Amino acid sequence: MKVDYLSDLHIDFYFPKNKKILDEDIKALYHPIITKGNREIGNVLIIAGDIGHYNYQNITILKYLKENYYKHILCVLGNHDYYLLGKGTLNRYNNSFERVEEMRELINNEEGMYCLDGDVVNITGINFAGCDSWYNYGYVKRYFSSSIYSKDKINSLWSQYLNDEKNIYGIDDFDEIWNTEISKIESIYESCDVMVTHVNPSTNNDNIPIQYRNSITNTFFTFEGGKYLKEGNMRYWIFGHTHEQIEYFEHNVKCLCNPFGYPKELSNIRIKSFTIS
Repeated sequence: MKVDYLSDLHIDFYFPKNKKILDEDIKALYHPIITKGNREIGNVLIIAGDIGHYNYQNITILKYLKENYYKHILCVLGNHDYYLLGKGTLNRYNNSFERVEEMRELINNEEGMYCLDGDVVNITGINFAGCDSWYNYGYVKRYFSSSIYSKDKINSLWSQYLNDEKNIYGIDDFDEIWNTEISKIESIYESCDVMVTHVNPSTNNDNIPIQYRNSITNTFFTFEGGKYLKEGNMRYWIFGHTHEQIEYFEHNVKCLCNPFGYPKELSNIRIKSFTIS
């Protein structure tokens, strides 16, 4: 089976919020990338989170990709998929989790599309599993003194460096969503051939882009997943969140990140794939 993978589509950066998305506009953006070099398109597309800020845009694009290119699409959601932006969105949902649940339902109601949330999906004998995941205290504990970087200090840095604190409604601490996602990871990591999360499962500096190594902000772009990489049965782990292409092996698991990213980053993007049987 050939599997294509992307993350961080950030759809609303490419399509105006209040304008109907036309098929020809979708094709103009994605077709040259999906078919570049007359490549063989995969049977499955994995999207490792940060689809976009508006559910109605997200499902429109995903349905088009499914209908025109892929037999199956597997997604998890990222931190931007929790954002509530603008009066319309804020009036529609009581908190970010209502928006997330609506997005999952919209995806899962489509044939051949799956929004993984602690689930395992078998496609022609290959087990795909995933959940949104989140960042945790792992990088701080590995490289910094917790006596210097208390939870209050990390929360302050979180507010300073990420928009999550002000755009995700229903949480107070940087690792609050991690505390719910960890149980999902625990329930699936031994049962899959391919694991999907939004966040990098390694706090090892060797598995972080060189320009960001030793920065305390990696606390918000990684989680300590060494146990799951070592003890799990997955052969591949797909993630996103960072807008850098990353490939590394840890505990014989091939970990891959291939972000679409923002318009200014578009020149670097290409579909990547792997074959698994």
